[in-house]
Amino acid sequence: SSSTAAASNPPSAIDAEGELGASTDAANAFRGEWEVDERLLSGAIEKFETIAFSLLKSFAFSGSDIASLLVVNYTREEKLRVGQTVRIQGLEKAKAYNGMIGVVSGELTSRGVYPVMIWETRRLLGIKPEKLLRVLGGGEQMNVKVLIIGAGAAGLAAAKYLQDEKISTAVLEARPRLGGRMCTLTLPGRKEQGVRPENVDMGASYIHNCDTSNKIYQIALKEKPLCAVGAGSRWADTECAKWFDEKTGYKMSTFTNAKVHLLHWKIAAHMTRLARKMGAEKAQKTSMLKVFNQAKEKMIKRVNCQLTDTEMRMLETIKTRMWGYVSNPGETAAELVRHLQQDEVDQNDFIGTEIYNMQYSVQLDMRIATTESPTVKKIDPNDGGGDRLLADGYGPFLVKHLSKGMRCVTGKSVQRISIVEKKGESTGGRRPKRNKQQQVQVRCRDGSTYLCDYVICTVPIGVLQQKHPASRIEFQPPLPSAKRNAIRSLGSGSHCKIVVRFKPEDVFWPETTPQLVPLDQRFHILNLHAYGKPGTLCAHVWPPFCFGWDNLDDKGVLKEFLTTLKGMFWRVKPEMKMTKHVDPVEDDGDKMVGKQTLSSMLRGMGLKCPNPDPEGLSAVFGETKGKNEPVEFKKKPFPTPVDYIVARWDSDPFALGSYSYLKLGATWQQIENLAAPYPEKNPHIFFAGEATSLEGIQCVTGAHKSGERSAQQILAVMASKRRGAAQRVLR
Repeated sequence: SSSTAAASNPPSAIDAEGELGASTDAANAFRGEWEVDERLLSGAIEKFETIAFSLLKSFAFSGSDIASLLVVNYTREEKLRVGQTVRIQGLEKAKAYNGMIGVVSGELTSRGVYPVMIWETRRLLGIKPEKLLRVLGGGEQMNVKVLIIGAGAAGLAAAKYLQDEKISTAVLEARPRLGGRMCTLTLPGRKEQGVRPENVDMGASYIHNCDTSNKIYQIALKEKPLCAVGAGSRWADTECAKWFDEKTGYKMSTFTNAKVHLLHWKIAAHMTRLARKMGAEKAQKTSMLKVFNQAKEKMIKRVNCQLTDTEMRMLETIKTRMWGYVSNPGETAAELVRHLQQDEVDQNDFIGTEIYNMQYSVQLDMRIATTESPTVKKIDPNDGGGDRLLADGYGPFLVKHLSKGMRCVTGKSVQRISIVEKKGESTGGRRPKRNKQQQVQVRCRDGSTYLCDYVICTVPIGVLQQKHPASRIEFQPPLPSAKRNAIRSLGSGSHCKIVVRFKPEDVFWPETTPQLVPLDQRFHILNLHAYGKPGTLCAHVWPPFCFGWDNLDDKGVLKEFLTTLKGMFWRVKPEMKMTKHVDPVEDDGDKMVGKQTLSSMLRGMGLKCPNPDPEGLSAVFGETKGKNEPVEFKKKPFPTPVDYIVARWDSDPFALGSYSYLKLGATWQQIENLAAPYPEKNPHIFFAGEATSLEGIQCVTGAHKSGERSAQQILAVMASKRRGAAQRVLR
């Protein structure tokens, strides 16, 4: 490379190489060519270092290759140009390199520094600087057939499918990472705190419905990620869980758990009956909350169920988890429950009676016991169906699998997708003549533009709804009215997480129990300590709290969660006089079963009870009054977390929600309208993502399947065009 500077050909930075942060020498290389104000130069260097270098440092790479970069920047007024040299070790793949530059470009542009050139001083894995410049954009086009917007499950699945079919493909991702709402973060190792690095998923974390028809499960069986069967074989299960009243510190009895859950299953079954009776059109316009309240009133009367205040709070918490986990039930269409198969539960009036509740609570206690100390191992088909928790996250598993060898550019926020006309040659066996063909132009917010034949748009429904200026996408020509109506009608909900890590020796909750549920409707706690992540808890957070977090910052959110934790496991009143984690008698007058009555009931169910208080049944039915020793009250202060992370999917400009839901007035047909290619004739833009999936809405499985569907649609269009061209030649 030449060391002579020229305005049209920036100089090589080989002679000015230095460690990260060594920017002065690189800047001096330009002073002979460009006169600059020293104060502006100093300020620009400082601004560049604080933004760009911190971003570059945040990427961890392994290997021994060293690449030097020269980044030339200028202000909007073009009064200043600053050269920077960065040494980065271990750049193993050009796509990783491209991704970092994309991040820096996007961040600098958004903060008022405008990068115009990125010049590599050495070959990086055989890629010449000129080609790298074209790949990064700046008004140039990538030489690809298909461009995919978004590197989540749908985008990566589509890219891999097309890549396997030998179709040139590239992925543009707005974030500095791949995965979309599959977001695996690593808690750092801290020797002084006695904690090691741990992966945690802040987005998707379960493989749902593990059977051979599930493509994600099929991939998992090949890749063998570490998994554990979800408690009760379901994610965030409230039934195979231990419940605590955060206001009193009481652990709820299994009998109460069984009683309230059986009532809820009766209510859910009757909700389905009511929704069916309404018909599709009315169910789409009736809220889930209204149907729930109608069914609750009906079932409580039908089974003659008397609920205490505590039991009513438990029922409301179950309702939030089951019907409001991503949206307010008052804003969700009852159409969602119209197709559930629950006739047997609805029609069997023995379910919910006191004797049935007793029998079920014994069975439930045994089921809860089997969930203790869950086994984390490589996924095993012999473990049956249900949901699997990915111990190390979706990132090292699915994101890595799908993106292998993929051409991905991060830091590329798409601003406009336009169908434009291009001039091409078509002989048809006759004299060449000019005709007009269509292609797609994609423009990003950093000024780069790309041309391709087809685009697959996989951004979330919240982004399509154009809620945020940093992620709003304009379509030219405008999308058809049916698709615009679908985008407006479908909901973008919020389901977030709080991950908190304590020192392993500071664990103060039941160590082996996977699911810990407070009566506080906001939180459902997954005990990651039980899954081999010492001192770590993950709280699923439901609406409405996770919509905006009541305007609290992360520390304020953490304080709310720690207050609930203290109430569950730390704050114990002297008058309770009971051992930690033992089922108490409820304070609010719960009707408990006497020993002799219990024995007679067990005999009536065909169970032997030689002892009036058989071992373990006190814990099941809450008969512990007067039998517990006073607690040793905690005198040391409540432990301080080592780490914590608060996910905010609702305000993330490139998500604007966790996943979609069927909002009041929305229809299943609108999901199909959202998924339809555009234009209807001669399509060039295709849509994928969980919101476009009828079978897998809200799930990684659905997103993945929709990505492959869009890839298949493109292949079908390409095949159709080839057939048409062949027919023209034959004519």
